[in-house]
Amino acid sequence: MISKTNFRTIGSLVSMLFLFNSCEKGDSSVDSESKTPDTTNPETKTPPLAVTANLSIESSNTFGILKVSQNDFNYWNSHTVNETAAVEKLKTLCKTEIYQVLKDDFDFIVIVLNNATSTPPAGMPYGIYQRVKNDAQGIGLSMSDNTKDYGSAGKLQGVYFLYLNNIQGGPILHEMFHRWANYAVPQNYVYHWDKVKGILSGISNNIADIELYLAGAISASEIKDAESLAIYNDPRFTNKTRIPNSTNSQKSFKSLLVVMNPTTLTDAEIKSYKDQIANVTRTPAQGITTGYQNLYNKSRGLLTLTIGNLDKSKK
Repeated sequence: MISKTNFRTIGSLVSMLFLFNSCEKGDSSVDSESKTPDTTNPETKTPPLAVTANLSIESSNTFGILKVSQNDFNYWNSHTVNETAAVEKLKTLCKTEIYQVLKDDFDFIVIVLNNATSTPPAGMPYGIYQRVKNDAQGIGLSMSDNTKDYGSAGKLQGVYFLYLNNIQGGPILHEMFHRWANYAVPQNYVYHWDKVKGILSGISNNIADIELYLAGAISASEIKDAESLAIYNDPRFTNKTRIPNSTNSQKSFKSLLVVMNPTTLTDAEIKSYKDQIANVTRTPAQGITTGYQNLYNKSRGLLTLTIGNLDKSKK
């Protein structure tokens, strides 16, 4: 999670970078198996959730727009997705809004609250990650799969919220990397780094060697920087063999970006989101990858991110 109190702007609005020193709150629900009612008995079968169908797809099929009531918008702006009640509300949202319209095609769902301000609402973070699934061994996390609770058939790895409409300069990659780190060695800043200069200590940083290792992008022999080696060699980091390894692990990821707003987005807002998404996902063949958050650039070209092409994901 990115804390409001430890956030500072560096550079211009377009290329601004931020330093984050806060911690992700505990994922209270993600490691426990959910109990579901016996649906084989008609008397105990859970009735289907009502489909609300407030999700629309932007005309170029780049992102989703979720129009919510002002009360719901206020709720998500005042409750983090690590709170028990909010997690349950998030699960319902995914089931009744997202997966009723779109296929189970996404590794991550990124919900952006359309707050056109320089800081998040009072007391809220800049971003926060909710784990849905972990199928990687050797990263300090137990195996878990709560995908069905969110309406996914096994694809979804995590959901995270961003609390400003600036995604190209905000914590979009930082929150993504909470999928893998830091759960290996306890730090003063929980789930982050004390000394490693990586994406989980400041978003102006590139992704550190230890972060690339935990994400399955490089092998242990390729960890070179001293701070990353210190984490890898820490005696508290046990069972550190990464499975799947860097040869077999996933390198390309697909995210669904959903903009949440109580009113209709303006043409200017839609264009801004499309431009920012292009910047975040761009590879060198598509243009400049520096000056903003960009997965290809920050991972030294080892990882790529796709957001869009939703015409292929519609049910």
